[in-house]
Amino acid sequence: MDYERADIHVFSGPMIPSIIRDYSQAIKRLIADGENYVLLSASGTGLSASEIAEIGEFLTKYPPLLLSTRDEETYDNFKSYVSNSYNGICTAFLVDRTIELDTFQLEKPFFISSFYMELEPTFSLRGGEVRIDNVDVEHHKTMFGLPFRYSRHLNFLRKHQYQLGGHLIVRTVQNLNTRFNHINFAAPNSFISFNPVRYLEVAKSSEFTISDRVHACAISLACNHPARFLFNTPRAGIFDRLGFDYKSNEGIMYPNMQRIDDEMGLFQDVLKRYIS
Repeated sequence: MDYERADIHVFSGPMIPSIIRDYSQAIKRLIADGENYVLLSASGTGLSASEIAEIGEFLTKYPPLLLSTRDEETYDNFKSYVSNSYNGICTAFLVDRTIELDTFQLEKPFFISSFYMELEPTFSLRGGEVRIDNVDVEHHKTMFGLPFRYSRHLNFLRKHQYQLGGHLIVRTVQNLNTRFNHINFAAPNSFISFNPVRYLEVAKSSEFTISDRVHACAISLACNHPARFLFNTPRAGIFDRLGFDYKSNEGIMYPNMQRIDDEMGLFQDVLKRYIS
């Protein structure tokens, strides 16, 4: 950013603590040069009172043109520090409304399994056809009781399901590491790409998603497919903000495209008011 010049610098999807940790000097420089910045789809959850105060003091001294948050906890934490604050949504929910995404068909229909905090569960059917509400999930302990960060290196030794009830199980490998193909391709039907749009197209072409990743589930809902979220994190506030209930019904959420379209319209109005 030392060589970047613009009227407005947009920080898209920032974790707010990184504003001080990683970008404070750059923000001070651009403000000193008479430039401006915007924080869109910002997240600042699970922070202590002292952390909120420290970040809030910085934002007061170097205010953005707009702070649009992705969850209500973040909005409540910082609305008193930034006058131009908006209780916004995670822009991951807008991908199918803002990016032209293609779809494709495999030899069989498929659903997505994406896990990075635990070993991939075993899936089984309760009977009947494959639906998100008809799949049982069996969780597994890590091999030899090792922490997951180490156990994942042995994951290729485990048996993995290729399909379930005539549906392929596709693994979207999002935390790709070019040194560890034994991790990247430990399971069949693994998908990996350096192009994020390809991941969105896999999600749009799938039947549903089962994951412990917040955004794997978010883009499934954005593409009008159900998702099952299997983790507990403050970052899941993005679902609460849009009225998706991941705390009941075994984590299953169903899309609401009308709500997404309504929120997109409100968001566009806010951008025009503060930026254009």
